[in-house]
Amino acid sequence: MITNGVYTNGYTHHDNDEPLRILIFAESFPTFTSGVTRRFKEIIRRLAKRQHHIHVITGCKNAPTWVEGNELLEEYVTFSILPSTDFKDKIDCACPFLFPNPTIYSVIRRFSPDVVHVIEQTPGALLCGAFAKALNIPIVWSSHTNIDFYLSTYIRLGAITMATRTYQFIRLKHLMYSSINLTVSKDFADFMEHTGVPHPVIVWKTGVDSELFNPTQNSRSMRYRMFGTYNNFTEEQMDSITLFLCVGRISPEKNFEFLSLVLERIPSQTFLCIVGDGPFRNTVEPLFPKDRVYFFGFLAGEELASAYASADFFIYASISETFGQVYLEAMASGTPVIAAEGGQLKEFFVNGEHGYLWKPDNLDSAEEAVRLAMKNRKYLSMKTRQQALKHSWDSAGDQVNDIYYEAIKKHNDKEENKNKNMNKLKHIWRVFYYFIIWLFCNSLALFLMAPFVRVSPPQSIAAQKRNKNNKNKNSFEEKHNSIMTKKLSFS
Repeated sequence: MITNGVYTNGYTHHDNDEPLRILIFAESFPTFTSGVTRRFKEIIRRLAKRQHHIHVITGCKNAPTWVEGNELLEEYVTFSILPSTDFKDKIDCACPFLFPNPTIYSVIRRFSPDVVHVIEQTPGALLCGAFAKALNIPIVWSSHTNIDFYLSTYIRLGAITMATRTYQFIRLKHLMYSSINLTVSKDFADFMEHTGVPHPVIVWKTGVDSELFNPTQNSRSMRYRMFGTYNNFTEEQMDSITLFLCVGRISPEKNFEFLSLVLERIPSQTFLCIVGDGPFRNTVEPLFPKDRVYFFGFLAGEELASAYASADFFIYASISETFGQVYLEAMASGTPVIAAEGGQLKEFFVNGEHGYLWKPDNLDSAEEAVRLAMKNRKYLSMKTRQQALKHSWDSAGDQVNDIYYEAIKKHNDKEENKNKNMNKLKHIWRVFYYFIIWLFCNSLALFLMAPFVRVSPPQSIAAQKRNKNNKNKNSFEEKHNSIMTKKLSFS
């Protein structure tokens, strides 16, 4: 609403079946590929079916092409594309890290949303939250990435504690603005509350497209493609060799270096196909033997679904996930999971029923998980599909739809005794006040975090672990005979 030429929030009453105007700030959006973007593609489709008008602020320049040819999305979904830093690679996407831009303020005013949904806590996202707060609009804030964990990878060792505390202070300062805070696993919700984020942090359900990711997508031709072109395997060999699949962005936090060590421990009659790409592929690829690993590159849609269904096992070494969409996609495809143990898996995974987990950074445990899984594939495959069918995007869409209405109600109830209209002076003061808070917090990040950023080459991490194993009296060499015995019996 505009009063005296100034935007105000009129606190319109909304019934739960009345269409809303929803502004979503999403730095990553198709054509960028990640679990977060897949989630919002599915959710926005379902919000549009409810005739909500959705405006997306993003830095992904090709985002509007996603709605082309879909009459429903073209009618209800619009975009503002702001300047961004593109990191081009073979994933066929841009990783934007949207620049903080005052245009965000004018976009919010022009669209006049009933609720603003901010994703993550990057500088641009924090600025969007600050402007929404200044304009007195209900905010739903969702956290999908465990930045606290990533800091141990990207910050120099001596500065990790300071950087973590700085980031948590910045996060808390802004998430206090929200009517409702969301994340995607109970484990990470508990962690966020422990760091001071207002209780409760609601767990937003995750779904999977069980029609696309389906055992019927199994394809012999795809399976043969997954062995690559380095080796002249016969079809008989490719049918009999146990095929492991890993899907994910190739970056340090995904722990590919540990996966290379696991591969050394498992039988020679196994093969690993890695689907995905990323800035660290050239660093990671030399860690793996060409005769046992194939880097397939980026896959999407039915080809990705076929890769999941054509593999014998899905294997994943990352311990940084807040949820990990790839687990559910593999399970929906009937492909058992072998992975590093993590809190995110508590939401949907039972060890021994849907696959096997290993203790993080424990090679013996990883070897044992692989051995157990290979004994029980048929049983695990049946159970994984059954479990995945319990998770649908329709349910996740219904939940966030209700959350938007609840956020509006909570916001209005909290402010009901206050003056609902802002005069021009008060409006200017609020924008200035929340902008200064944002500027102060980002200055802290600039001086207490940015100078200590580093990215360790994955091979150096792997080398450290190999050296540690070599120096250990109970190392691989001392156990060589027993391990070889296991491998022979394993084969």
